[in-house]
Amino acid sequence: MNKKNMKVWFIATFLYIAFFSVAFGSLIYTGSKKVFYEKTAGLIGAGVKTNPSIEKTLVSSLKNKNEKDINKGKEILRQYGYAEEFKFNFNNNTMISKVLINVLLLIALLFFYFAGWALVSNIIKRKRIYGLAKYLYDINEGIYKMKPQKKEDEFSNLEDELYKTVMMLRESREREKKEKEQLSDNLADISHQLKTPLTSMSLMAELLEDSDIKGEDALYIKSISAQVDRLNYLVSSLLVLSKIDADALTLEYSSINVYELIWESLEPIHLMIEKKKQKLSIKNNSDIFFKGDFHWTSEAILNIVKNCCEHTPKGGEISIDYKQNPICTEITIEDTGEGFDKKDIKKLFTRFYKGSNSSKDSVGIGLALSNSIIKKQNGEIIALNKEKRGAKFIIKFYRN
Repeated sequence: MNKKNMKVWFIATFLYIAFFSVAFGSLIYTGSKKVFYEKTAGLIGAGVKTNPSIEKTLVSSLKNKNEKDINKGKEILRQYGYAEEFKFNFNNNTMISKVLINVLLLIALLFFYFAGWALVSNIIKRKRIYGLAKYLYDINEGIYKMKPQKKEDEFSNLEDELYKTVMMLRESREREKKEKEQLSDNLADISHQLKTPLTSMSLMAELLEDSDIKGEDALYIKSISAQVDRLNYLVSSLLVLSKIDADALTLEYSSINVYELIWESLEPIHLMIEKKKQKLSIKNNSDIFFKGDFHWTSEAILNIVKNCCEHTPKGGEISIDYKQNPICTEITIEDTGEGFDKKDIKKLFTRFYKGSNSSKDSVGIGLALSNSIIKKQNGEIIALNKEKRGAKFIIKFYRN
């Protein structure tokens, strides 16, 4: 509560208490006056009834103050047990009841006043807190509009600072978004510029491979062709990652059959698996579906299975299982390779990170790309070692 509101509250409270104190005093005064009048009338009536000749004397004693008569009266009262120090010694139960009722009424009115003030104040505070909380919720949703309060209160300073901070965060977010978009555009331009010479190099390498060149020169040509393919993959992956970072990658959500998705994902590496004589086992269940982007999810799974294939020896096994529950759709990919080094597990999805068991031709971007694609679809990927031997990847797509 600021000083201005506190001053108004104190003045209002003072006036309220003063008003009810005056009203309470008036009620007591009126009641006492009535009781005094009734008792006096009773005494005069009793005296006149006994001796009619003293009527004027009794009425005259009310108008004139005579110390001798007063002292004589006090002495007579004391003889009958009515001492001066007792305030209510005239059997005045009615007056006591009225005073007590008035006191309780005043206490009740004061209680309802302060309780009402506290209730109204609490409602106002809760309303202001709810307004600020809704404002923060709107900010998270990208809505930056704020209705300023016409009256200042104890939340005004907080509201002002909150508004300033939000504006700073908004400017920072927009600036960061523009920078990411610019970076994505730059990478797209670079990718476009690189693809032309890379395509030419790839075609020339194919022509050389089809020629009659033998021996060591043929090995060099084969190596050049492999490096060109590697550069093509790297350029394409970097372009996709930059789009994900800039939130410029548009996903087309549809109902995906997990079984079809896995077979479609593995199509490009079937020859690699057959060449290494690896056993591939896939759970056969066409009744599991989830919402996602078929193309990019397929790309993510391809990179993971390719990683398993590269780290599984000849004759090894790669197995893919999947299941669904009320929370998520889960795909598990396992191999019988050497598994992960413990120090590498936390960094497996870091871009350009090459673990201790990575091949010399690895660029360290495949798993990072898969991780980014899965996260963008409200999912997560976990990598761990199997209990006996081999690696395990667990992919989860959570329901919205």
